[in-house]
Amino acid sequence: MNKLKGTFGDGNDAIAWAAQDASVNYISHYPGSPVNRVIDVLEADLHDESYIINHALNEHIAALSVMGTSLCGARSLLVMKHVGLNIAADPLNYSAVIKIKGGMVVVVGTDPGARTSTGEEDVHWYAAQFNLPLLEPTSVQNTYDCVKQAFEISEQTQLPVLVFVPGRIAYQSSLISRQKEEVSARSFLFEKDPENLINVNVRAVKNHRKHILRLQAFQQEYSQSNQTYFNPQASFGIVTRGASYSVCCEVIESLGLTEKVHLLNIELTYPLNINGFLVFAKNKKKVIIIEDQDGFLETMIKREAFGKVSCEVHGKNIFPIWGEISDEQVRDYLSEEFECKAPSNTVFSTALGQLDSPERPGSFCEGCPHRSSFYGIDKALNNQSCKSGGVYSTEMYSTGIIGGDIGCSSLPPHRTDWLLCMNAGIGISQGIAHLLPDQPLVSTGGEGSFFHGGVISLQSAVENNINLTHIIFDNRSVAMTGHQDSPTSSGKTDLGMLLKSIGVKHIFEVDAFVSSELTKAIEDAKQLEGVKAIWVQGDCALQPSAESLRRYKERTLIIHNELCDGCSLCYEELQCPAIVKDKKHTPPLLNDDSQLDHKRILQIDLNLCRRCAACLDVCPNNAIEVIDPND
Repeated sequence: MNKLKGTFGDGNDAIAWAAQDASVNYISHYPGSPVNRVIDVLEADLHDESYIINHALNEHIAALSVMGTSLCGARSLLVMKHVGLNIAADPLNYSAVIKIKGGMVVVVGTDPGARTSTGEEDVHWYAAQFNLPLLEPTSVQNTYDCVKQAFEISEQTQLPVLVFVPGRIAYQSSLISRQKEEVSARSFLFEKDPENLINVNVRAVKNHRKHILRLQAFQQEYSQSNQTYFNPQASFGIVTRGASYSVCCEVIESLGLTEKVHLLNIELTYPLNINGFLVFAKNKKKVIIIEDQDGFLETMIKREAFGKVSCEVHGKNIFPIWGEISDEQVRDYLSEEFECKAPSNTVFSTALGQLDSPERPGSFCEGCPHRSSFYGIDKALNNQSCKSGGVYSTEMYSTGIIGGDIGCSSLPPHRTDWLLCMNAGIGISQGIAHLLPDQPLVSTGGEGSFFHGGVISLQSAVENNINLTHIIFDNRSVAMTGHQDSPTSSGKTDLGMLLKSIGVKHIFEVDAFVSSELTKAIEDAKQLEGVKAIWVQGDCALQPSAESLRRYKERTLIIHNELCDGCSLCYEELQCPAIVKDKKHTPPLLNDDSQLDHKRILQIDLNLCRRCAACLDVCPNNAIEVIDPND
């Protein structure tokens, strides 16, 4: 092996570099936080490497393509976020029984506390369902080591190997020591193997049995998963996995409990080799299992160790099954258990520990096409807003229903009636539309979500003759997860022709920055029967086209306050951050609230304005002027 100089990087870098240093041949993914930057790192180094990158349209496709290359003897990497594992579950259920040849590693970015995604879900239970080995790193360096090791385990067992990397580690940075493997050139060949690849009927049961036996053999052989720290003679034990390890270590050291606590970290959480735990628990009076979310490791330990240990074993009866295990939770518990307090000169003082950071929800960027699009939808469905206080607490009450999807269109202020998983906008809407055909309703979703699975949902609506209007926000970018290309980015896919090919007879094309066009399209669609698609086109503000850049450089927008009647549509309803109050010229409020002067003097902050001119269409008084030398 060639020892490489240590390089500073985060968990995403560690995953990418480990794959490179393990001589990966093929990578497929669907972008998602907290591991969305792995592909960026791999693509940046593509000129120096010989691997192939496949940008799949969903996780199901990505999983199958990686299974195919691994069957040919290639080392393959599959990357996705936690909710993506739901989509990949079908093929991964079969992946274990086909006896892959090249190492196949499945990296999943998990998100306890929903810090980087729209939902919280504990996907550890999939490891037991798939019956695949699961490694959980504790640090950035350990992430690099685990991913490299996973390729070796995969080839040893002929099973895919899962590596779960939580956001706490994916976004953490440290010095990473790298070591490049000397691997001889691989020759790729697909060999017909019906005994393992035709998994139906009796053969499926037989192959499942062989798979379990291979996994059990590995379970007994693997001995590196259990590492202990602090005092082995202590009667109080703590068991951790993944990110909770570093939290517990810091708290134990800061409270001065290194002589009173023995800590066991389990890296291979499935299949669990219980022997290491039994040795650890032998001289203990009490063992606490500290882990994020549901208590997967606790369940595995209690199942395997039942009747074999005499100590108390606790876990989720002490710590919550939601969110991310915090420093404060561990500190509060250990402080009470050992009747101690943190030294007053540490940053972990009680006073600091009680400080709450204010929530900082996201928002549409200046010049985002979704802002004016939702304004147009609100107008079409006769929405009325009711402010309940706070910049992002506006509640929208509507005579119509707006089906929401995740992505940038899910950012505050939340104007849709639900935000769940990908394609929930169109999926739930068609159920409601089928039941309540006269209810004003539109479903929404971005073009990334549409190609991920929405196209099948829309086709299903067509086949079922559902009266539904679906709005596709096409900003030519999978923007929420890092601005990866969508099929409309390259121009290879004609969305209009695709819609026609699946039977959508009524297609409207509108400019995202002219909200009145969208309003009219929705109103016109109401008069038509069947499935209607409204294709809303407008470039992402952070991925501007050449024309968008020209407008930004050459255009000027101004508000003529002598024409403004103070309606504040641009300021309060469009909510463009570039439109601000001119405090120098705003008249003071009167003492009598009933006689408030609602007229505000507004101006456009050109340092923020992206010159999209969406406000021009919103203003009813022609008080906004666009000065463009090309007009």
